[in-house]
Amino acid sequence: MKASNEVKLNIIDQYLQASCFSTISQSDLKEMLDYEEKADPAEQKLIKRVKDQVRRGRIVLSGHNAKKI
Repeated sequence: MKASNEVKLNIIDQYLQASCFSTISQSDLKEMLDYEEKADPAEQKLIKRVKDQVRRGRIVLSGHNAKKI
């Protein structure tokens, strides 16, 4: 259960970081997308929100190969 709580906090941290600074690293986004199927409904909403914001250009991917998903 402790590992589950850590992952949940990590998803929340990544969501807050992306929302506040309008940027997310490609590795963090990939990690979120890989976890999406295992996420609970609340986490899935956060991940979906980040994906939508990246698509709209409100959150920018950081890194050399910054692309919209």
